[in-house]
Amino acid sequence: MKVRHKWLLAAVSAPALLAGVAGTAQAQEAREPSTLEEIIVTAQKREQALQEVPISVTALTSETLQEAGIVDMRSVSTIVPSLKTQESFQPVAQAYRIRGIGSEPSIPTFEPEVGLFIDGVYMPRSGLGVGDLVDVARVEVLSGPQSTLYGKNVNAGVINVVTEAPSDEFEASIAGTLSQLYGGKDATAIRLAGSVSGPISDDVRFRLTGVTYDQDHLYRNLVAGVGDANNMHRYAVRGELAFDFSDTTTLRVAAARSEIYDTDAINPEIFVQPTSSFPAGPPDNTIWTLQGLLGPAFGISRCPNTDSRDRVICTTDPTHTEGYNNLISATLTSEIGGLDFTSITGWSDYRSRTTTKDVAQTQLPLITYFDTQSGEVFSQEFRLASPGGETVDWQAGATYLTNEFNRGDHGKTPTFVMGAAAPFVPLGAPAPAAARLGRPGDQGFLNSNSESEYYAVFGQATWNISEQFALTGGLRWQHESKEASVDNRSVISPANPLGINALNVLLTPSSVNGSVAIPDMDNFVGAVTGEYHPNEDTMFYATWSHGAKSGGANIGFGNAPLAGRAFRPETVDNYEVGLKVDLMEKRARISTAAFHAQYDDYQNAGFIGAQFNVNNAEEVVVDGVEANGLFVIADGLNLSAAVTWLDSRYETYTGGACHAPFPQAPAPAPVACDLSGKPLPIAPDWSTSVGLDYERQIEWGELYARADWAWSSEYFTNTNLDPRLVQGAYSLVNVRLGLRAGGGYDVSLFGNNIFDEAVVVQDAVTTLFGKDPSYQRFLAPPREIGVTVRKTF
Repeated sequence: MKVRHKWLLAAVSAPALLAGVAGTAQAQEAREPSTLEEIIVTAQKREQALQEVPISVTALTSETLQEAGIVDMRSVSTIVPSLKTQESFQPVAQAYRIRGIGSEPSIPTFEPEVGLFIDGVYMPRSGLGVGDLVDVARVEVLSGPQSTLYGKNVNAGVINVVTEAPSDEFEASIAGTLSQLYGGKDATAIRLAGSVSGPISDDVRFRLTGVTYDQDHLYRNLVAGVGDANNMHRYAVRGELAFDFSDTTTLRVAAARSEIYDTDAINPEIFVQPTSSFPAGPPDNTIWTLQGLLGPAFGISRCPNTDSRDRVICTTDPTHTEGYNNLISATLTSEIGGLDFTSITGWSDYRSRTTTKDVAQTQLPLITYFDTQSGEVFSQEFRLASPGGETVDWQAGATYLTNEFNRGDHGKTPTFVMGAAAPFVPLGAPAPAAARLGRPGDQGFLNSNSESEYYAVFGQATWNISEQFALTGGLRWQHESKEASVDNRSVISPANPLGINALNVLLTPSSVNGSVAIPDMDNFVGAVTGEYHPNEDTMFYATWSHGAKSGGANIGFGNAPLAGRAFRPETVDNYEVGLKVDLMEKRARISTAAFHAQYDDYQNAGFIGAQFNVNNAEEVVVDGVEANGLFVIADGLNLSAAVTWLDSRYETYTGGACHAPFPQAPAPAPVACDLSGKPLPIAPDWSTSVGLDYERQIEWGELYARADWAWSSEYFTNTNLDPRLVQGAYSLVNVRLGLRAGGGYDVSLFGNNIFDEAVVVQDAVTTLFGKDPSYQRFLAPPREIGVTVRKTF
């Protein structure tokens, strides 16, 4: 284990800083009776007080979500420093990173490092089902490997979303938000959300929830007569019935659908690198050259806007996206012989379609891209647990999950269609000189499929040795088998003299068709945790946990051979020590954790020219410290503070994707670059958040206010670690001022990102000409000012 002096310094200083803030609360102790409420979480799949859970957990209650104006996962990441959210072309392609570890959102078969669970049901695509957080009781963010209780794809952590249960008495609410976003053009957004719940009979209860969101185009398009980009239209509905069969047996059945429709998103900013300004003499400035050569013939000129952060773009046709997700779940809880029994059944299916008529990002009519993805998932988990509070508390269970995925609409619709400018673009070496990018109407079909079957048994037991000491051990045996295949074909124009173009050479070549061999995963994962409670308000813990993630295959477009498309399983060992303490008679609450995680065969992604690629970094090491605090400053005035320090690096990575200027190699083999010793992308050394909320009774009701400040140090925004593509240190400030009046009315004014920081979520090389030093840029939301009106019944 490698320990650096910065890690030890941060481990000591972070709790000290929070304790200093706690001293401010100490000064109020003599005159202010307010205390912090206890938060109950289910991080260990049983109800426990947050401060009693020997895991680094951030829990956001429904009250916190409402007061901070959090309506989606991107908002959650602003107040949870260890969590980062990424999006690429499709809103459903959302990925999360915890403690610097995560996956690439553009590769659908690249399973996540952070597991998303909604009411205990695993979601295979992170962007599905949480576009809007409405009627949510709690969001729990668990940091570090959680393989023992949660299983697959949780080597970095877990996001656990818990929805409100049907209520025993009638209740309802409705909320409307009108806001203005300030981008390349100002965009109006309207959000309506509501819920109703109550009893149907003595033994049956219901809850019905709905939300709709409509946002105008946010990006200004300088191409005349085409239309602007990056609007959003989506909705989600959810219904649930709860059947109380007895005092100890309840069945909750829920069905939900979320859909994105008629949306021109997500279009990135494109920076076209001119040859003359690139210092290292790039090998290929294809976009710049093509625009100069072919632009006059097709009526286009180079984009006059070169600012990649102003949300002003040039595109001949904005990317269009649509998709849906259906989710059905059933949760049965019962008492059997004094033991707690839980059964969670989940089924979901999803489909998304993205149309990009200028996938080459040149403005020229070169090639249109249709990306159709669909999948179906079934999961079943059984658990049996002791009631808790005994000398030995235990739980045991079994999990079964199947996942089917298709990309390419089962070969029924083309993936690529060549445009009018394609015949004028030579394919380049090693293809013959007469080969061209394509002929108008040439079509390429990608039909790739994957299936997986996962099953596991697990158990965890806590031996409460005394009132001060406890020892917990957990073990999971898990098995997963996967199958994957690629089926490409091209329909080539007879006018093509050689029958050779980008479809059958680079993008959808039949030469790589067939099955990809993926070894089965068959292993044990587990954890051991020791707890020490010197008093009822303090807990120290130390944990070793071991996690594993199965291998997979790259089954997207591209000419990578079948033998090179598989990537190996990943394992992690995490060592962690932590402290949780309540101070000043529950007026201050602090939790800290220092950790060292070593990932072997870490699954990492890069774009290597006309295709994405996942391979394995031999070793990744993450050292760090997290600290969170809640403090009662005065009556009605509370402070929350959190900080994460990371030292994340590729300890050994000899097969990394290269950045511009790109080294040359005989095609089709990409050149690998040694990234050993380099930091991970989207992993700032420091991330902090501070929130201050205030409540006061006045004549007309209750006045409340909240301000949140988040700060991040700089980080690489590109998996290729291009030194040009770095997000500098930045601050985000959100504010809200509201009034809760009589009759259940609540009116609030808010401002998000009030200083309009242009924050880069992700940068990537251009999607077709991978050797071009140009890049595409995805930005976080701009400044937003609005008003919310809420009515509860």
